Amino acid sequence: MLVPLVVLVGGLGIAFPGAARTLRPEVPVMLAGQVLGVAMTIPVRELWPVLRRPGVLVAALAVQWTTQPMIGLCLLHLASGNRIGQGAFITASAPAEITSALVAVVAGGAAATATTLMTMSVALGCVLTPLWLILLQHGHVDPAVLVPELALSVTLPLVVGVTLRSRVPILSSHPGRCLDLAGLSLLLVLFVGAGYARPLLETAQLGEAVLLALVLGAGGASVAWAFTARALGSVPWRVSLAFPIGMREFGIATAVALTVAPQSAGFSGLYGVIMMTLAAATATALRRRARRDDRTGAGGTGSLP
Repeated sequence: MLVPLVVLVGGLGIAFPGAARTLRPEVPVMLAGQVLGVAMTIPVRELWPVLRRPGVLVAALAVQWTTQPMIGLCLLHLASGNRIGQGAFITASAPAEITSALVAVVAGGAAATATTLMTMSVALGCVLTPLWLILLQHGHVDPAVLVPELALSVTLPLVVGVTLRSRVPILSSHPGRCLDLAGLSLLLVLFVGAGYARPLLETAQLGEAVLLALVLGAGGASVAWAFTARALGSVPWRVSLAFPIGMREFGIATAVALTVAPQSAGFSGLYGVIMMTLAAATATALRRRARRDDRTGAGGTGSLP
């Protein structure tokens, strides 16, 4: 169900760019809704085993914060520094997609692992995104603005969600409702991002933008696959690592692009539509395969190595 909804909402955002842009100020609230919905499925006791084994998480962060921006830098030079290349570099320099935790859960991954990795990536983004964007020369992102926004969008709802899950027992009986909140918030962010992608559809650079978005998405997926293929542990554990590594936060990228290079903001929205469609399709396929393996007794168990 997620794939057709992503396609439908992306199409609506493109068709009604005015309405999408009107919702731009509410993006931080939408990001918070994504985190809150996933966090309300995670009891505190599930976070401790993840935090006690930080080695793989640190390695995953190191990989995504070096390889992804380097891919974006290559695309920037390949596009001769035009607005499409700038958008690709800004998007590649964004932290892990906040929705990656939700998509990892849909794919059968462990929510605690995916959410912890995503949160750590976003926290590092407060420092590393501005540092990478120095390579744009004219780019400047004020951490004093970015840090509070990310804290309110990610850290606060994460703490609130995990606390509620631990203190309100009834939530354990309705994880689907919590994920519905996350999914609705995701679709709203996608609607806004697609609205900013509309101008690209009316230019001769559309083909270039689609190609670079596909290359960036494929590059992220390749990095995630290469890393998780070497990681020890169960399939759910590796899935939990793969999606945060491979997916870039297009909502934050759009917000940063509007500050750094407004003419490039449409690329992040286009990337968001393409990335979320492919990620949702991949997660759905992985979930079906996991269920099939469970029925045949071939699936792995557990969420930690």
